[in-house]
Amino acid sequence: MRMLLIIASSMLLFTSCQKSDNSRSFNFVYSVDVESTNNKKLEIWIPIPQSSVVQTISNLSIDSDGLNYTVEDEQNFGNKYLYINHPRGTNVSKVVKISFDVLRKEHSNVNYMGVDSNVYLSSTSMIPVGGVFNEIVKENNLSKNDMNGVYEYVLNGMHYGKPKSVDNIYYKDPWLTSDGEYGMKKVSRDEVVNLYKYAKSTKGNYTFGNGNSMYACDIGVGNCTDYHSYFISLSRTLSAPARFHMGFPIPKGEEGKVKGYHCWADYFVEGEGWYPVDISEADKAPEKAEYFFGNVCKDRVEMMVGRDFKLKGYGDQYVNLFIYPLMEVSDVKSDAFIKSFSYKNI
Repeated sequence: MRMLLIIASSMLLFTSCQKSDNSRSFNFVYSVDVESTNNKKLEIWIPIPQSSVVQTISNLSIDSDGLNYTVEDEQNFGNKYLYINHPRGTNVSKVVKISFDVLRKEHSNVNYMGVDSNVYLSSTSMIPVGGVFNEIVKENNLSKNDMNGVYEYVLNGMHYGKPKSVDNIYYKDPWLTSDGEYGMKKVSRDEVVNLYKYAKSTKGNYTFGNGNSMYACDIGVGNCTDYHSYFISLSRTLSAPARFHMGFPIPKGEEGKVKGYHCWADYFVEGEGWYPVDISEADKAPEKAEYFFGNVCKDRVEMMVGRDFKLKGYGDQYVNLFIYPLMEVSDVKSDAFIKSFSYKNI
């Protein structure tokens, strides 16, 4: 018998969003197809979204396909997540599905309830504060009184790309060029590819997609995680609190698949609230660069806030980024699952 949890919207609401022209309603399904573990212990961790001033989550349902689970509170930043802990494992494949409705607002600066801005001033494992970022601040006259200057510095210094090989689309024009020099180290696109291959072979994090501020500064080629980690390192070095947000972009159509995650950031101004920035989207769509400083669109859902998460049952290690499922079989990391995401407007 399938284990099914349905949580009423009234239990999830901190504040409500009223639907308007600058909001969007949709259903989102987060699905994980799990292979048989041959009855070995199975653990899975999956993020669960929450309501806030800018999004209302309702009709949340969790179908664990008979696997034992709890909904846990992440202690550092107030997130929630699903924790499946099935000691006997499974000898058949299982499908775990989380479904929920979203009413998401386009927004500018926001005063979030119960958020301590001081929590977002210190370093994390991939987002250091000070050091080389102090030097950048001084050399470029960056100031917390001009956060647009910080935004522009990252926007101008970064190049969007995820080249895993010379055959990858991001290796080629218009993403990267044969004579291009990227980042403070002025590397070529071939060096970017080589760094990716080396990091993959050594399970390192000095490559794109890990939200490594030092990599973003040095190499200057990456995805949304790298842009916004770089921005946060500079912001916090300036004593401007800044946060990392991770979720999913929702395509423009009525329904369909969602290919992968997206992230953005916001920074805090005393008396005014948190201003969002989406620098990687600004780089991909230069005509929207002014908009994405201080605004984000309604076509997204936020799943987690923060970095370096401490999850129940995950040992002593912190989780750098938490958007896709994490899975262990007999306490050993496993990728024996297929993840998929879909949406439908409502």
